[in-house]
Amino acid sequence: MKYGSFKQGLLRMNKKLNNLIFVWSMMLLTTMMTIMPLPNFFYGIRIEWISLAVIFFSMMNVSLMGVIAAWAIGLLLDLLQGGLLGENALILSVISYLSYRFRFQVRVYPDWQLMIVTLFFLSFGNLISLWIRGFSGRIIFITEEWLSILIAALIWPIFMRLLQMLQNYFVED
Repeated sequence: MKYGSFKQGLLRMNKKLNNLIFVWSMMLLTTMMTIMPLPNFFYGIRIEWISLAVIFFSMMNVSLMGVIAAWAIGLLLDLLQGGLLGENALILSVISYLSYRFRFQVRVYPDWQLMIVTLFFLSFGNLISLWIRGFSGRIIFITEEWLSILIAALIWPIFMRLLQMLQNYFVED
């Protein structure tokens, strides 16, 4: 084995490690933003930052963010929020699968179509949440949740561009 090939392999491993550290640090940051306490006025329109990050990384960094990773993040979110164990894990897994499944079609869309696709993914996640709440006997239909989904879809292009800028800055390809 030549020294040059070993060095190139080491650099390639460092790039993958940098990418992995970036993805998981962003997931940790969005988890903290999701569980951050807000005033009572903003409580109903809380944006699901973690869902937006799962959509982004499932479409853009397929090798590092899959259904299992989204399930683990959702389980962590369930533990931190103290809700029904597995609810967010299922929702984030389904959102991750859908965004992974349609990633080639969706990545070439203009921003307004990406907003609609994101609105669909987040709405589907909210419908799963309503379904789970219905089975657990605590069905509560909160209209502010749908408003937060609409706001998250409107924020999506800014959020996506910000994560792309950070990824280009911190992760060298």
